[in-house]
Amino acid sequence: MRTSRKSLGFFGIIVRNFIIFSVVVLVVLIIALIVGLIIVFYDFTNDYFLAVNDYKDYFIEGDYEYFDRERVLGQGGYFAVFDENNNIIYRSEEAETFNLSEEQIELIPKIDTGVTISKTEYVGLDDNKYTIVSYETMDDDSDTIIISNIIADDNFNIVFTDMPNIKKQFSEFDFNLLTGKYKEIYEISKLSYTGIDGQINNAVFCINIEDFNGFFSSPRIIKYIVYAYIIFFIFAVLLFFKSLYKKAKEPLDILNDAIESFAEGKTNKLIEYKGPREFEEICHNFNDMATKLNEAEKKRVAAEQQKQKMLADISHDLKTPITVIKGYAKAITDKKVVDEELGEYLNTIYKKSNSLAELINTFSEYSKLERPDFKIKAVKTNICEFARNYFIEKYNELEFLGFELDIQIPDQGIFCMLDVFEMKRVFENIISNTVKYNEKGTIISFVLEKRKANCVIRIGDNGVGIPDELKKIIFNPFSVGDASRSEVKSSGLGMAIVKKIVDSHMGDIKLLHEQIDGFSVIYEITLPLIEEEK
Repeated sequence: MRTSRKSLGFFGIIVRNFIIFSVVVLVVLIIALIVGLIIVFYDFTNDYFLAVNDYKDYFIEGDYEYFDRERVLGQGGYFAVFDENNNIIYRSEEAETFNLSEEQIELIPKIDTGVTISKTEYVGLDDNKYTIVSYETMDDDSDTIIISNIIADDNFNIVFTDMPNIKKQFSEFDFNLLTGKYKEIYEISKLSYTGIDGQINNAVFCINIEDFNGFFSSPRIIKYIVYAYIIFFIFAVLLFFKSLYKKAKEPLDILNDAIESFAEGKTNKLIEYKGPREFEEICHNFNDMATKLNEAEKKRVAAEQQKQKMLADISHDLKTPITVIKGYAKAITDKKVVDEELGEYLNTIYKKSNSLAELINTFSEYSKLERPDFKIKAVKTNICEFARNYFIEKYNELEFLGFELDIQIPDQGIFCMLDVFEMKRVFENIISNTVKYNEKGTIISFVLEKRKANCVIRIGDNGVGIPDELKKIIFNPFSVGDASRSEVKSSGLGMAIVKKIVDSHMGDIKLLHEQIDGFSVIYEITLPLIEEEK
């Protein structure tokens, strides 16, 4: 089946799908990068106080077990709640040994002030190492505002500060608390609130910065974005290959089913498929092959049936004269024939022998034409001159038999490639049939003319004609009526031989069904022309 639309080729489908795949993957990658950049630009780690504030009411009511420690503080993070007398009223897991003095708790930055702390180290003009701790916030225009600064030397002595009530000397541990650091791997902050009992409590949170996977952690979110993109990429690749696999597998399955059906003898099953152009062409070619093989199988069956019929006809045609000869010879051998009838018996045997020899010669000629290696010996011939010479030789015989001739051959030469011996047999077989089946006085017509690139020959007669049922099979082997088989008048191979010879000349022969100029039988032979000699 050939489709009228112009289908996209399989390579074109691969290119198209790859472009779509690449564009989608690139767009998703760009979106992921933008989200990642936003997360990196605005560090959500410092905004974990938003999550803490979500649980503030639980702290006020004293329901500390509802606080999602790992979600907010990360794995390994912990917290403890101190009352206004600095007694610990609650410890989370991991906080069994956690303890701070009241003064140390005061140094810890508050989580709900919106203040971020940055620490910068530098070497002064005196070659000593200094640390600047800046407390910053954002105004309504998202500009950074420095609230206050602390400058400490390498021994944690405060050399400058604009914060009131600040000590001038710190230990390293206390100085880290002041900057929101606890030990080496924790950030520390506090939430001050008034509980339902009216006391002021401080919840101190230690966040594990090495393994922080809190909900608002930028490393965690970026990691999830990377994981999600990898999963999406793998899914997109699988979808891409699945699409290609489906495009290739569908026509292959259809072809496989068709081949299996063909192997089971269902040779008339054709494929209906629309898809990539290459597969459509393959399916179309398979349909062509299946159709041709189906037709070839029908011809083979018909040829086998024809062969069986031919063998039966040959057997019948040979059996009749042989039976007569055998019977007459047996009668003579057994001396059952009187002397007066002996001559008649011998004459019958002679006639039947001649008929049998003629029949065998005809079979031999037809068999020779059927051989694959049969070839005519065609030469460039003026068919007008050939036809005139034939009828000059045939004229006396036909006149003696009582048949008239109506010959129309142009004077100008018409040239074809002819095997004159075989073409003479064509004329002989057609005219012999006319003589055999018609009475004296029948007119035999022969018309030769040039028609475009062909030579057209019409041989006919105005005799009794041919039965309609015989006209359809006139060129098939053994095409004779049943009455003709009572005596050996015809082998039924004459017109089959004629068609074989004409076909071998790359020509065509047909029996016209309509009468022309009163002629009841007209055979029309068409032969290809060659250029005339100049």
